[in-house]
Amino acid sequence: MNIDNPAQLPDHPSANTITIRDIEIRTQEQRKVSRQYVVQFSVNGILKSTRRAKEENNRVSWGEILHFYGDDRSVFEVKVYQKRRGIRDKLVGFIPSSNTIGGVLESLQDGVFEQTLLKDTSSNEWDLSRITIKFTLTADFLPKGSDGSHLQNTDDVTRLTELVTGITLASGAARPIDSTLDVGTIISAKARMFKDMWGVFLKRVELLGNIVVNIEEIHPFASLAWSVMSAVDKVFLNQKPRHDRIVHLIGTMNDVFAFVHDAEPLKKIELQIGTMLLLVQQVTECGFFIAEEQNFWIRTEWDIADKKITAYELKLQELKTAFLEGVTLQAGLTVVRMINVREPIAETTDLSNGPYGAKYTQEKQCHPGTREVLLQEICDILNDPDPHAPRVCLLTGVAGSGKSAVAHSIARLYDGQERLGSLYCFSRIDVTKQNPRNFFSTITRDLCDRDPHYKSALCGTQGEDPLFLAMTTPSEPRENFHAIGPIVIVVDTLDESGDRDDRQQFLATLSKWVRGPNLPTGLRFLITARTESDILAAFPSGRYVTHKHMSDISDEIVDKDIETFIYHSLRHPEPASTWPDHEECRLLAQHSQHLFQWAATACKFIQGIGVVRLDPSKRFEIVMQNATRAVRHHLDELYGCILGQLLSTDDARESFRELMTIVLSLKEPLPFDSLSALFSADKFLNIRDVMKPMGSLLDVLDENKPIRPLHTSLCDFLLDETRSYMFHVPIQPQDSLALGRVLLACMRKMLKFNICDLKDSRLLNNAVPDLSSQVTKAIPLHLSYSCQYWMDHFAHVHCAPGLLDEVTLFFKTYLPYWLEAISLLSHSSPLSTILAALKTCTTLMTWAKDQEIAALASDACRFIQVFAPILQASTPHLYLSAMPQTPTVSPLYALWQSRLLMHASTTSGQLSSWPVEVCILQGHRNSVQCVAYSPDGRHIVTGSWDHTIMVWDAATGETVAGPFEGHTHVVLSVACSPDGRHIASGSGDETVRVWDATTGKTVANPSKGHRDSVMSVAYSPDGTHIVSGSEDNTVRVWNATTGETVAGPFKGHKGSVQSVAYAPNGTHIVSGSVDKTIRVWNATTGETVAGSFNEHTNSVSCVAYSPDGKCIVSGSSDKTIRVWNAISGRSVAGPFHGHTEPITSVAYSPDGSHIVSGSWDKTIRVWNATTGGAVTGPFVGHTDVVWSVGYSSDGRHVVSGSGDKTIRVWDGTASHNVAREGPFYGHKDSVCSVTYSQDGRHIVSGSKDKTIRVWDVTIGLTVAGPFEGHTDLVTSVACSPDGIHVASASADKTIRIWDLMSGQSVGNPFKGHTGHILSIAYSPDGKHIISGSQDKTVRIWNTETGQFLSLIGHLGWVISIAFSSDGMHIVSGSEDKSVRIWTITGTCVAGPLKGHVDSVTSVAYSPDGMHVASGSWDKTIRVWNVGTGRPITKLLRGHTDPISCITYISHGKHIISGSFDKTIRVWNATSGECVAGPFLIHSSPITSISYSPGEVYIVSCAWDKTIKVCTTFTGKFTMVAFLIPKNAEDVYALSGLMSVPRIWNDITGQCLINQLQEYPFICFLFPR
Repeated sequence: MNIDNPAQLPDHPSANTITIRDIEIRTQEQRKVSRQYVVQFSVNGILKSTRRAKEENNRVSWGEILHFYGDDRSVFEVKVYQKRRGIRDKLVGFIPSSNTIGGVLESLQDGVFEQTLLKDTSSNEWDLSRITIKFTLTADFLPKGSDGSHLQNTDDVTRLTELVTGITLASGAARPIDSTLDVGTIISAKARMFKDMWGVFLKRVELLGNIVVNIEEIHPFASLAWSVMSAVDKVFLNQKPRHDRIVHLIGTMNDVFAFVHDAEPLKKIELQIGTMLLLVQQVTECGFFIAEEQNFWIRTEWDIADKKITAYELKLQELKTAFLEGVTLQAGLTVVRMINVREPIAETTDLSNGPYGAKYTQEKQCHPGTREVLLQEICDILNDPDPHAPRVCLLTGVAGSGKSAVAHSIARLYDGQERLGSLYCFSRIDVTKQNPRNFFSTITRDLCDRDPHYKSALCGTQGEDPLFLAMTTPSEPRENFHAIGPIVIVVDTLDESGDRDDRQQFLATLSKWVRGPNLPTGLRFLITARTESDILAAFPSGRYVTHKHMSDISDEIVDKDIETFIYHSLRHPEPASTWPDHEECRLLAQHSQHLFQWAATACKFIQGIGVVRLDPSKRFEIVMQNATRAVRHHLDELYGCILGQLLSTDDARESFRELMTIVLSLKEPLPFDSLSALFSADKFLNIRDVMKPMGSLLDVLDENKPIRPLHTSLCDFLLDETRSYMFHVPIQPQDSLALGRVLLACMRKMLKFNICDLKDSRLLNNAVPDLSSQVTKAIPLHLSYSCQYWMDHFAHVHCAPGLLDEVTLFFKTYLPYWLEAISLLSHSSPLSTILAALKTCTTLMTWAKDQEIAALASDACRFIQVFAPILQASTPHLYLSAMPQTPTVSPLYALWQSRLLMHASTTSGQLSSWPVEVCILQGHRNSVQCVAYSPDGRHIVTGSWDHTIMVWDAATGETVAGPFEGHTHVVLSVACSPDGRHIASGSGDETVRVWDATTGKTVANPSKGHRDSVMSVAYSPDGTHIVSGSEDNTVRVWNATTGETVAGPFKGHKGSVQSVAYAPNGTHIVSGSVDKTIRVWNATTGETVAGSFNEHTNSVSCVAYSPDGKCIVSGSSDKTIRVWNAISGRSVAGPFHGHTEPITSVAYSPDGSHIVSGSWDKTIRVWNATTGGAVTGPFVGHTDVVWSVGYSSDGRHVVSGSGDKTIRVWDGTASHNVAREGPFYGHKDSVCSVTYSQDGRHIVSGSKDKTIRVWDVTIGLTVAGPFEGHTDLVTSVACSPDGIHVASASADKTIRIWDLMSGQSVGNPFKGHTGHILSIAYSPDGKHIISGSQDKTVRIWNTETGQFLSLIGHLGWVISIAFSSDGMHIVSGSEDKSVRIWTITGTCVAGPLKGHVDSVTSVAYSPDGMHVASGSWDKTIRVWNVGTGRPITKLLRGHTDPISCITYISHGKHIISGSFDKTIRVWNATSGECVAGPFLIHSSPITSISYSPGEVYIVSCAWDKTIKVCTTFTGKFTMVAFLIPKNAEDVYALSGLMSVPRIWNDITGQCLINQLQEYPFICFLFPR
């Protein structure tokens, strides 16, 4: 086709003949040599150029006339080139493609267009050239009948491949426009051009939506594109794009949609649906980006924005080319979701333990062509780029109105756009989807998987293990950041998250979360629910919520959509079929009462899904005959009609009821095969025969899918006898009993040893090939269900003797095999499976209280808690590592000891009881100030510096309620009401609040009256009153129901009241104060009845009554505990000494025999209440102040809250310490140096075998290492103050820094010493390392750069060095028998300090920096005054061989020493007396000692290749000892199957004892 011949153009009323003539350009530069130019015009990509013309007097003109064809929307572009000989022509000016013919016509002056050309620069802003163009342009309408839409059809391939996408601007810093130019002119021109181009683009997007209206794959996304562009259009009404790169991006988007004007665009699209879909989605993504332009440039550097735009443009060009050339691309979208966030964290951050959200399903989505207006409105809400726009679209409606279909359609749409954050579907009939406990962790995991930037912002630091995966409360990013476009979270059927009471706290938490200030601004929520008042109250319409109700849609539109749905659902695939006709569809829609679920159920029944009786027309008549009854629930009559047809006899109805009782009783739905397997013994229960015809009501068509009602309204119908009548399904306790027994029988039949036939225990579970499929095969769904829920069904029935015996026998016999199954199931669902096992055991404990089985269940809980890491990591090691380590006093040990006669056993130090630390609860974001057990011991209540209160399950550690929010300052005290229904709290905001313990709602207004922080609260024994003590020096009593003051203020204290408590009879109140006194008050009158008890020498921080009311215990900042007669005030016991810092909290055990205390020294201790003797403890684990402690109601557990933000539960009956003795075997040669990690959980060792190892202090196993790199023995190790790194020194003359847990070398080795390095130490701030060497120098190293400063002065080897506590001074000890003190800058300020008669082998600074201690080869220890250089005490004598190591403890009061005489001693640092020891620990000389952070334990190493731990003042061992082969040349492994042990070389695989073939299952790896 000749494009210059208008006669060949088809008719089109808006097509124009465009003529350009009188073309002229003028230049402003004077030059000696004239240049030649050409002008190139483009209309809709059709290019035409002038001839070459020569410049004369700075002017070039052409007499040519150029013709084009188009309309006012046609894209217009001009380029002027300077012709150059032998090289490419130079572009010297242009009018960009953002212009349209319509825009040019509007700007003509007397038919002439004149404008200064733009020029290409390195700036991100367009600049004006020094060339002006002038031409005449006319546009005449074509004769009637011409078709301008075919203009672009001319030579399609040539034209489209040559389409010019617009100007290309280089990125870079903006440059000011030349002030001599007419800036106003260019701004005006640019604004005009943009307006025209944007209008053309919007029309093209709209036209595309109309073209693809019948293409199901594309139309929803085209509608979404229109929604996004409409939102952008609203933005542009107020603010045009400020950056030309955005304008250029819009020009590129406009260009890629130019094909919509082609003759037959639909045919092209149908041939390239996949590519077209990607193109539409990519343009939508660009729209999201453009809508955020203002926010983007505020938060982002220009070069970042420019790179994003370039990526968009390249992707658009790639997709456009593929579409035009018919090429199929295997490419994804270019998406930018987050800005202003750190780089994504390492891929190694493990998220595998977290649950995933639901997947949208095709069958649940809206039928194509229905709900289009509603879906568009919801998209408009979600796409609104205004940062102040509502975040939540709440969609409510009656059951069956189609809310879930809308939710799944939106989920599918935004998932296709890669913008679905998560889909969470609650379900009343599936316990895993009903309980909201894993809601927030699921949403969080899905968001992290969707975008790694969110993961970074949430986890905080690279490689951090994300705690949020186990949390049941929201986890918000630790920094504010902005989202580009919406990230949509869909929450379906929120009303099924529990009944009104159960979901109250969850709704409050969710409502607050969606308003959270730290959530990304683009996070949007679609929430669907029935119209429940509590949900409407939680999400009121307003700033954050837009509420849409299904009833807001006109009945006419709904019925039309339902009619469309019915027609397509019932339409026969055969073209000749005439049924149903539109009238029949209309009738069904009319009778649906506007309920999509009614229509869907009716269609399934009419289609005969699951049943072949009757033809569709007959079933249609049946439905219509029963559709006329007036019923309250419109779906009821349809359900009754269908069931009546399917269940026509009493026997059929009875079988249905029996099966539905099972289906509705299950905690999780099961498929046909699983139900058949469970009930195979019941010959009269034919599941398939009964269930298969129910396809219109139940999900039964796919036998591999769980059987469940298609809609929860069917559950409501069947469970309500007033609605279902003869089809009523009653669920009674005996039904739960029967189902529980079936599950028990299933486990007895199927559980067995090595159920998955694993071959080699050297492989962890995650390394076993295809383990998931093996588990699925060996543990099918019905066995998996049985293992997780068997006790849930027994919990609802009485613990009758016969049933008790049955359960006891099962538990005793099958416990190991049940745990094995739990271990294997945890491979795919670690958190949920382990928690299910814990819940089973705790439920069994409660159900069989005071029975033998309860004790077994209790110990099974401890077993799971202690060995959960082993259960999750390696199933074989349940038998090889976990079971053999069961404490000897545990009933479990006796239970399975006979089965492990020849197991891998310990040779010494077998644990006699469980570790004292039961579990750690984490969730508060700041210090935990107060803790309390509920009266029944099932829950723990905590208050925190983060202003919140939380309630935890005491057995599993899960959050069960909270955070309760309302206080505006730190929560300092909490107390549970005697009936457990309420919680009282006192706060720094000067108020007392009372909360519902389940829902978190306040039950009364805050109690106000105190004039300063409320430090302590307590309930009266009858629960009617609450007492409070305050920093305003007073005590008040409040009505617990109304919050009104009923007594007080009680005045008398002269300082802050720190603690209050009621007497057990409720008549008296005790208070302790900063004024060092204790007072007892009449609870009614406020008169002082006893006091003031004044023997404490510092503040009284805590008080408590004994259970019998005869005694009062107090704790003080004087570090002591005292017991007083409650009436006389006489001290009857104490002071109890032991804590090394102020006491913060005390509590009596329920029987009054023990007192538990917490302290600033980070430990918990349990005392005999009468004698003050230590019963157990100190419990070590907290890394900050222990602020609060409490006893459980049965006295078995102690809870503590700490400044380290954790709550810990301890075994209150333990009679031993939690730390482990050792020996820790693994090094192949002498251990030269040991130190504790900063948190006390690990020990680091360096050895003559050239390696470093990290050990777990509780189990004595290597958890990291060996770290290999040194080429000679490791002489010294030190941990960095932040606990992240380990430094090691070696005889190879180097220092290396390692990552504590990974063992990766950090940086290059530090080199500089010319002799063996003998000692190293970190500075307190971690910025420096000091070293002493055989080269007689001390060196100070910068840990970042490795640069060093040499300190010269010693005349012999520098054997030992240490920093002062402030990091400003260094002490060194040398072979020259002297001690020197240096400044951090290298100046020797004291010394040489002389007195030793042999080499100084060890030095240490006192914590106050006033003294240094030195140990010597002369077998003595000296203590020196730093200022005078003189000894301050006598020689410390006692060791019979040289001193190898010393260190200060107890804040400088004591010195610990280790010696070549194999012993450890503890000395008084002032008097020089030996106060503990000698402790004979090792069998060879001790080389190094260190102490735990709480100074409770000493770790030592020796030439005997072992590491051991003992208590500081008793030297008592507390840890199991592993038998490790001493032969350093071979590495052995031990294996055994219940009774057959074997020894293997795990390098060669050679069996050294017995044969591998007989029992090839398990191989136990020794720690090396």
